[in-house]
Amino acid sequence: MIKKLFVLSILLLCSCASTNQHGVEVKHYPLVDTGLKIHKYKHNIQWQFFVKSNPRTEYCSKHHIWEDIKPIYRLVNEEMKWVYRVSKNKKSWK
Repeated sequence: MIKKLFVLSILLLCSCASTNQHGVEVKHYPLVDTGLKIHKYKHNIQWQFFVKSNPRTEYCSKHHIWEDIKPIYRLVNEEMKWVYRVSKNKKSWK
């Protein structure tokens, strides 16, 4: 259990970078969802402001689809924390 938390915390603190077609370096920030899947976004979602009624839509560079990100404040390991539920956006249902 502690090993999983350590790995997750390392993933959350690291960021990946790649270059776009113009040779400009683009950072991708990892996010672990409630199903323990890793997603990568251009913006650091964990530091973004969310409106509770609307999920935020971002393009996942790992899965190459648009995804809705909904923050949920719940009990995790006897501590209240923000976790993120990620689902496929209707833009990606083709």
